[in-house]
Amino acid sequence: MDIVLVILGLALLILGHEFGHFSAAKFLKMKVEEFGIGFPPRLFGKKKGETIYSVNALPFGGFVKIYGEDGEENGDSEAFLNKSFWQKSVVVLAGIVMNFLIGWVMLAIVLMIGTAPHLMITSVESNSPAMQAGLKTGDVIKGAEVGGRVFADPISDAEFATAVKDASDPAIQLTILRNGSTMQVSLDKRLNPPPGQGAIGVGLSEIGMPPEPFFQSLSDAAVEVWNFSLLIFGGLWVLISGIFVNPSVVNEVAGPVGIVVLASNATSIGIAYLVQLLALISVNLAVLNLIPFPALDGGRFLIFVIEKMRKKKISSKVQLAVNGAGFALLILLMVFVTFNDIKNLVIH
Repeated sequence: MDIVLVILGLALLILGHEFGHFSAAKFLKMKVEEFGIGFPPRLFGKKKGETIYSVNALPFGGFVKIYGEDGEENGDSEAFLNKSFWQKSVVVLAGIVMNFLIGWVMLAIVLMIGTAPHLMITSVESNSPAMQAGLKTGDVIKGAEVGGRVFADPISDAEFATAVKDASDPAIQLTILRNGSTMQVSLDKRLNPPPGQGAIGVGLSEIGMPPEPFFQSLSDAAVEVWNFSLLIFGGLWVLISGIFVNPSVVNEVAGPVGIVVLASNATSIGIAYLVQLLALISVNLAVLNLIPFPALDGGRFLIFVIEKMRKKKISSKVQLAVNGAGFALLILLMVFVTFNDIKNLVIH
């Protein structure tokens, strides 16, 4: 059930993006030939006005088909590619704006309702008792017995760390929540851990936050969207520049399978955490689409800017070729990261 909920949430983010394009095109009186939920083959559709509203077999988002978007009506003044610079720009960038808005609203909702407190493992050191016991990043400590003291969720990071440090008995019992399942883990702390590492070799963080007032949540959510966007831009720069120095850095990128697994883990500790993660994914989609790369919205906008600057249209055939090549590269990257996700799942 968690997986279904995650896939539905991700699909709605993509559908929201396409709805941004659709609503902007309709607002500017452009002819929208079809607005589809999911991807073909079509299951059924209904035409209202000039637009076919369809439901399709592959439930992974949706699509919008705007008259003349691909240049097939190159000589028609009503075709999308023959519209003014600002009209085309508004339609292309509307999907990005919609993803920012979705992320902002979702984060505001999470801040308003708050999230339950938990103690989460944020890192596991190599060759540590934690790694040898099978603990993983993202595990939630729901209970613990350390040196005769019993801890129950929610657990204080400071109290737990102090108890581990002061315990005369090295044996530690943990109750771990992972992927919606609870398990018992036993390990022995080390007396002389390496510098910078704790006795069991994990990084811990207290997650969760109390509810906020309505207007404060809106303001704080906007700040969170801005800060997260900056982090994504920084991460993309590190990734892109790092590829030329260390190509294996691509292995750190999560694909669709990895995202579903991560979101499913978030669902297991509370629906609010899933909404929070989906909000961040929506912001991530917005930032990625801003990149001036062929086939992405940012790449299409760049073409419009170039046309405006040179005061001459770029051939629709050239645009189709460039976008097609960009789309092919994106598909290859998607296949690679998906394979990497599956490989990591098998290994771990």
